[in-house]
Amino acid sequence: MGILLINSVSFFIDGLAVYQINRPESQSRLDWWIAAFGEVFVDQKFMGLFSLLFGASFLLFLERVQDRTARPAMLSFWRNVLLLGVGVAHSILWQGDILFVYATCVPLLLLFRHASWWFLCLIGLLLYYGSVVFSFWMTPHLNGEMLEALTRTTPGSEAGDLLGAFFIADAYFRAVGMMLVGMGLYRNGWLRRTGNPELRLFAWGAIVLGALLSGSGVFWVNAKDYAPQALLVGNVPNTMATPWVSLGYLTLIMIWDAAAEGIWVERIRSMGRMALTNYLGQTLVCLSLASLLPPGFASRSGVLMTVVIIWVLQLLGSHAWLTRYRLGPVEWLWRCATYRAWQPLRRSAVRDEAKPLLN
Repeated sequence: MGILLINSVSFFIDGLAVYQINRPESQSRLDWWIAAFGEVFVDQKFMGLFSLLFGASFLLFLERVQDRTARPAMLSFWRNVLLLGVGVAHSILWQGDILFVYATCVPLLLLFRHASWWFLCLIGLLLYYGSVVFSFWMTPHLNGEMLEALTRTTPGSEAGDLLGAFFIADAYFRAVGMMLVGMGLYRNGWLRRTGNPELRLFAWGAIVLGALLSGSGVFWVNAKDYAPQALLVGNVPNTMATPWVSLGYLTLIMIWDAAAEGIWVERIRSMGRMALTNYLGQTLVCLSLASLLPPGFASRSGVLMTVVIIWVLQLLGSHAWLTRYRLGPVEWLWRCATYRAWQPLRRSAVRDEAKPLLN
């Protein structure tokens, strides 16, 4: 859900507005504060959260398929080759796809799958913070022309290509770093300690301290009048804070999920079970809407309202779908292709298959 808050800016305004929160120049003060809030509490944070969960689910998948195959690592690799294909197809529609990056991280996850939890966390954090080194390396080369290249769909200059390569490397190191941390936390058993009240204090502390660090970067960039080189340097505090804010979010979500019940709680869980379908669906919906809107029509406040509407529709739609079917449509296709066998989709089909076992 949270990733859409940032992606929607790229869909409806432009790619540069994701990094430069003073864009567009005609925006209201409310729009600026919405952008600043997103920079502090959303930008990188939900990608970090998703990466933590991806790493943990990678080990969980290996454990679950050990009884199905003698080569679980190869099955996991094949599964992510399929994800790579989905990412390539998705990137044709939209250049902001993250699935391609995630799928290319898997070989490194396979390499470290037997490592101890502390080694996974250590290597993960070192790789993640490697993106900070990239930022300082890139800063002297950054200029306005390179930033404007982000808004063009046609091939840019050599300088623009350099910036694009920087963003790819930055995304890869941040993603794989957090995945390894997620694997370490899963192996350590930390992700199962949802009942410990001390975790709640840790979570809020990590979020508050991380928000203060991220906020300092936002206001520093604003004081530098969004100079191109200041954008990268000012983003370093956000990058430094992200692992701890993401971990704080994950901790609160685990505590909440273990204790909460209700209609909307169930709908949120359903939306999470259809994460891949919803992620791809958001792209189709947003691209369709963006093509109907005149250039410059959308504001950040309007984009936020659109995101909320999409969330509500997906919450309702995901729950309605999963009352009839076991998996989301894309998740089902992915599972069939993973095992190269037909998988039951309708819930009634699963019950019918179980009847002979009960007789």
